[in-house]
Amino acid sequence: MTYSTLAPTTPPEHILGVVRHLPTTAGSPPAAPWPSVAVRSAADHDQAFHEVWTSSRTAFGGQYKNLSYRHDGETFFCAAEIPDAARLRNAVRATYQAVVELTRRLGYRLLRVWNHVGNINAGNADGLERYRDFCQGRAEALEDLTGEWRVHLPAASCVGALAGGAVLYCLATRSRRPLHFENPHQVPAYHYPPKYGPRSPSFARATLLPGDTGPAGGQLFVSGTASVVGHATTHPDDVAEQCDTTEENLEHLLKHVGQQTGTSPGLPDFRFAKIYVRQAPDIPYVAGKFRSAFGENTEIRVLNVDLCRSDLLLEVEGVVAMA
Repeated sequence: MTYSTLAPTTPPEHILGVVRHLPTTAGSPPAAPWPSVAVRSAADHDQAFHEVWTSSRTAFGGQYKNLSYRHDGETFFCAAEIPDAARLRNAVRATYQAVVELTRRLGYRLLRVWNHVGNINAGNADGLERYRDFCQGRAEALEDLTGEWRVHLPAASCVGALAGGAVLYCLATRSRRPLHFENPHQVPAYHYPPKYGPRSPSFARATLLPGDTGPAGGQLFVSGTASVVGHATTHPDDVAEQCDTTEENLEHLLKHVGQQTGTSPGLPDFRFAKIYVRQAPDIPYVAGKFRSAFGENTEIRVLNVDLCRSDLLLEVEGVVAMA
């Protein structure tokens, strides 16, 4: 499984799925023989890019309920667009239930989920923030997993979109058992207190897909990481301080993963990263900060969207090559 931000040039049979990050003014993407979704997450055409997931194997798939999916016997990709509505909870729950059903049926385990919600900080028809509305539906679906469902939660992110309802896309794996990690400096999101909504967010801080012989050589999928210590937002009005805390959280997480797996991942091991920035004037500073932190070998994409908390100014996620 590999990733590229270039327009698809891989032979069609090797494409698992394509996510197009587009401005609201762009037309709908053409139909494709693989899962293809458009996220209205680019503030202008300069921010637009393709997110292309490919395989060295022949991939095949189809439709299941509102999901479009493809898999190669080892890696699974699916995507869904949830239409906008006054309340998202029921549609989100049904979509996540479909993901759980399909991955189980095909013998896969969830590895990484991405979510984009239009007008994420606005209220729904009942005055509940749309992100919290989304979290209700997601939790209600995932808690149907057998056993202690929280220990199986994959890495994830949920950020805003500039239009639309919600877009979900995810990866799953078959033969390699994913390892999920928390950050010792943060309360697990699924244990957040009720002040953050009727149902806590449902994700792990990172998930490791091991390599052929173990953690070394694998890929670490880092969830959306922001200026949160414990469960509280820090420095709500200071982008520089939020950058520093976000960087520290990434370092703490990588150190913890390294201690647990006998590896030594660091910020320069990020192979690609997406950075979400709430306020457009902050983009040059934030991009420069993390370019310095990651180094020149990390591919970085920056999107100007709202975040899951109205007091967060930036969020960072990506994939680390484990040494």
